[in-house]
Amino acid sequence: MTAAATGVLTLAAAPAGAFSQSFGSGSYHASKDFVPTSGTIRIGGKGCTGGAARSFYVQLVRTHNSTKVFSSYSYGADGRGHTDPRGIGVDTGSSYYLRWYGRDNGGHSASAPCAGAYTV
Repeated sequence: MTAAATGVLTLAAAPAGAFSQSFGSGSYHASKDFVPTSGTIRIGGKGCTGGAARSFYVQLVRTHNSTKVFSSYSYGADGRGHTDPRGIGVDTGSSYYLRWYGRDNGGHSASAPCAGAYTV
């Protein structure tokens, strides 16, 4: 069975110090908080096929004031992981979380059967 058929998404093993979280169906997800162990990170995500979402993007948010720090490029919801190539400077003493947004071809909120977000 495919990830879309089972509603389960498995992210590849994250490198030491990296963060990853998988989600079920939905057009928006917020991860649990994490504290980066490196001063520069990159973010990425996955979106499963089979829903209305045709693309997705991920945001990095500072937890203590809900400030958006960075938004990734938009990527196809094709079941593969996509990592934004740009490095993001972060404070290793601060807590952050990731937001995942699914979009349809018109840029409107749209659901994917499963999703995931991660740092590298």
